Amino acid sequence: MSSSLHPENASAHLAAKLVSIDPGLRHCGVAVFDVPTRERVTLEAAGMPKNPERQSGEMSLASWASMAFAVREWLRPRLGDEPFQLVIELPRVYAASHQKGDQNDLIQLAGVVGMLGGSLPGIASRRSIYPRDWKGSLEPDAFIERIKQRLDAAEHLRVELPSASSLHHNIWDAIGIGLHALGRLGPRRVFPR
Repeated sequence: MSSSLHPENASAHLAAKLVSIDPGLRHCGVAVFDVPTRERVTLEAAGMPKNPERQSGEMSLASWASMAFAVREWLRPRLGDEPFQLVIELPRVYAASHQKGDQNDLIQLAGVVGMLGGSLPGIASRRSIYPRDWKGSLEPDAFIERIKQRLDAAEHLRVELPSASSLHHNIWDAIGIGLHALGRLGPRRVFPR
């Protein structure tokens, strides 16, 4: 079957919203963009829903569903029943020399990604992206600065940052994923006069 005939792809062009998600086990960074035309793309909201499920012990299907429910509830007042395009970061296992943290967490994170991709209502199209595909190898703080520079003053006001600054990167990453998907994140070229 041709991908252009797939019902999901047929309705994607009708979706005037794009939702980008930086998934997490306890929090997800989420950004909502209005994309009626490529020229007028705007960030409408960005925040970080929290998993209400208690996070002690083994993660489980119930915890994954709880995280997806928190994201759905955060999106509800911002999207209503509008269809949207979903772009979500997919966890990736790297060579041992590049691994950080417990690799078993990636399995849990993949469960959250699957739950989000399968249970959010209104998804017109779905796509995933690996971290290196949108971030490259730029140092994280420098990359967050690049993301901030791509937003105008009004868009900055729509970013809901939690009080804990150690969690801010989740929201900036969600915004970055969306900006990358919309072609607004590439390095800016400076031409000599």
